[in-house]
Amino acid sequence: MKKLLGLLMVLAVAMPASAEILKNFELTGDVQVIASDVRHNSVAAYTTGTNLRVLAGGSFDVAENVRANLMFQYLNVWGSDPTVDSYSVGTVGKSANDYLDDIRVVEANVEMKEIFGWLDVKVGRQFYGDEDSTVMYIGPRYYNAEMNPDSAFNYATALDAVKLSYANDFVNVNVIAGEAETYDGTEIIDEGDKHGMYGVDAKFRINDELSAQVYGYNFKSLFNEDNFGFYGGKVTFAPEAFLVSAEYARNFAGEKVLEEVHDNPYMVKADAKVFLDAFTPRATFFYSKNFMGFGNYRPGLLVGDLLNNYISAPFEGGLRMYNLGVDYKYEKWTFALDGFAFQDRAAKHAATLEADLVVKYAYNDNIELFAGAGYAKYKENLKNVFGTDNTKGQVGVLVRL
Repeated sequence: MKKLLGLLMVLAVAMPASAEILKNFELTGDVQVIASDVRHNSVAAYTTGTNLRVLAGGSFDVAENVRANLMFQYLNVWGSDPTVDSYSVGTVGKSANDYLDDIRVVEANVEMKEIFGWLDVKVGRQFYGDEDSTVMYIGPRYYNAEMNPDSAFNYATALDAVKLSYANDFVNVNVIAGEAETYDGTEIIDEGDKHGMYGVDAKFRINDELSAQVYGYNFKSLFNEDNFGFYGGKVTFAPEAFLVSAEYARNFAGEKVLEEVHDNPYMVKADAKVFLDAFTPRATFFYSKNFMGFGNYRPGLLVGDLLNNYISAPFEGGLRMYNLGVDYKYEKWTFALDGFAFQDRAAKHAATLEADLVVKYAYNDNIELFAGAGYAKYKENLKNVFGTDNTKGQVGVLVRL
């Protein structure tokens, strides 16, 4: 509460007493409500319940080519507020101070455009990466019902960093350096461990159909290593009728940057899509030798949530995954049907199988309704932990501000 009031006071003192400070103001953020129900015969990994997350803020010009961004977030797990007493039904809510203490600053930065005529700079707390990235994304995540009330993964995450960007018709380069915090997955209100990080991401537009990307990131004093990170690249060929892409990345760890060890972790991901009017058949092959990244790839409604950042655990030695799916669009509706086969990297065990159906409905330009159902049949090591099978259903609404 004191921190929030202090921030508002600093902003009030620092800002000129003029309406010009809100020039070109744009409201930003979204509201997501998502509920899930999971049936299983074990004490396993999935939760049942309803979560609300609100991201709300704005961006505005403070000078020519200078723009400020500020965003707050609030999370509420339905039914977690106090009730009157042990015999009552319904909640009386929390105090105003308690609600304010739950509001967190997730974005607070200044963007400066065209320094020297070609360089863009963003300074402060910010989101980073592409939402569909397999290896690096720090920001809000969507359509994920597996949000433990005590988990840091409920919240949109951000970096305190400086990002330098340059772009022309051929290349788009981002260089970032800052501080990243890590948590053990619980008690986000407790301070985590801080790790200096830096990295670079370069995307090349070779022609209208062919593009490439290379990247590398290093974290200091992470996982008991002086340096820990990864580097890799991706190539995409996308004419009008289809798309194919291939990505390869490797971890490194040690006293020196880019230091590798025997049996070094790595991952390979290949995607293919065919665009047939309303139908889009697609396929993915994923192979991970205990690779560790910080991306947003969660294959499937069930098993994908178990993989976490490792994109391989709890599979022994890594993960081998096959995915076949098809998307169908009809007016405001989008249907996605998927089948997955998950195995340990060496395919020593029978595959765990999963089938999912996800439906989205664009109510209007700002509101989307969505629902999903998934079934997983576990084999071998997963069967010993999670039981024979799981069935999951989820439903939600996403409101873009």
